[in-house]
Amino acid sequence: MKIWNAYGSEHSMNLVMVGQFKNIDEAEKTKELIETITERLHKLIDINSDPHLTRFPDEISQLLQEKEIFILNPEELEQFNYENTLDLEGDKLILKTDETDVSAFLKILVHKGAKVEVYSAHNYPDEPYGRGK
Repeated sequence: MKIWNAYGSEHSMNLVMVGQFKNIDEAEKTKELIETITERLHKLIDINSDPHLTRFPDEISQLLQEKEIFILNPEELEQFNYENTLDLEGDKLILKTDETDVSAFLKILVHKGAKVEVYSAHNYPDEPYGRGK
């Protein structure tokens, strides 16, 4: 019998990121911004064809300039392809994902004025957005 010992990425992080804004309007605008960037990225380029970009493609550079987002790195673009949910609850924007690479979302939330809390819902099931809720 062979025993396979290797690292696998199928472990679910069950990460929760909560960005709390000063008002509902800012939370709504930030949700729209993230959704617009995600949608346009899917239409403009196939991030999976080159996930290790060292420069922004022209279309993406133009999009980020339009949205006044100058804080992302080209390598972070693939994070917008990851499966996640983005919910709005009053002045809170809640991102849930099984991924560990979430720096693009964190940067945008902080840049737009959110106070951010990040945790694993596995470890904190009784938190408002944990597994137990």
